[in-house]
Amino acid sequence: MRAIYKRELRGHFTNMTGAIAIAVMLLITGLMFRYYNLYNGVLSLHYAVSSSVLVFYIVVPVLSMGSFAQERRQKTDQLFLTAPVRLYEVVLGKYFSLLTVFAIPVLVLCIYPLVMTFFGKETLLWDYASIFAFFIMGCAYLAIGMFLSSCTESAVISAILTILFVFATQMLSSIFTMISSSSLAAMLFLVALSALLALLVYRMTRHYPLSIAALILLGGGFLAAYFLRPDWFSGRTESILRIFDFNTHFADCMGGVFSIPNLLYFLSYAAIGIVLTIQSLDKRRWG
Repeated sequence: MRAIYKRELRGHFTNMTGAIAIAVMLLITGLMFRYYNLYNGVLSLHYAVSSSVLVFYIVVPVLSMGSFAQERRQKTDQLFLTAPVRLYEVVLGKYFSLLTVFAIPVLVLCIYPLVMTFFGKETLLWDYASIFAFFIMGCAYLAIGMFLSSCTESAVISAILTILFVFATQMLSSIFTMISSSSLAAMLFLVALSALLALLVYRMTRHYPLSIAALILLGGGFLAAYFLRPDWFSGRTESILRIFDFNTHFADCMGGVFSIPNLLYFLSYAAIGIVLTIQSLDKRRWG
């Protein structure tokens, strides 16, 4: 894993993706720090950090899009797929290299609270908790972006899918009011979600009967439940969508509610992304 980590980390700076990601993060966080803290005199850094989520729309796709898609397109992935090496070591080596590049500008961001101590009230604990939440959310996004990269040989498609995922998880809290809370809307949403899960099963296993069975069990089960107990679906859409609501959990951390559940929420997504990436590669190895 160490050799893979060193190779990937060197590659991020050889092809300039790492330098671009660091430059973009430093630019956006620096502009937010200047606007909120230096220009408007806000003593706490959490406003600048919460506004810096814009970096995820650029940095995460730039870093993760080529992690597996590029090697798959160039057929160089066959080297580790056929080599006597554990796939989890390959995935973790690549993932930790992504985290290292992402952590460099985050460490620079840690200097900003110390700068603000020269101007008045100290809010170091709150500031560093906000920065840590920012980093943990980045860990989750990078893991999912790496998984999406393993699903295609096009880096462009991987980047687009990653941007869509970031957009969806950041905007869900803003569109809850636009979603109908009726039982019929909830049932239709769950059936559509069942179709997406069945598609994911097929993408991961290439087993057509298994994906059809998953669709019938899930989609058919929701249809049957709607006719038996339609009241069960009332408000269920919003409850399910909150599972993907990164913004609310991040906002809780920005508001000073840095709880263990919020931390575990982002770490769970990071773990899911890593496991799905391993499964995707394992299927290609033996498929």
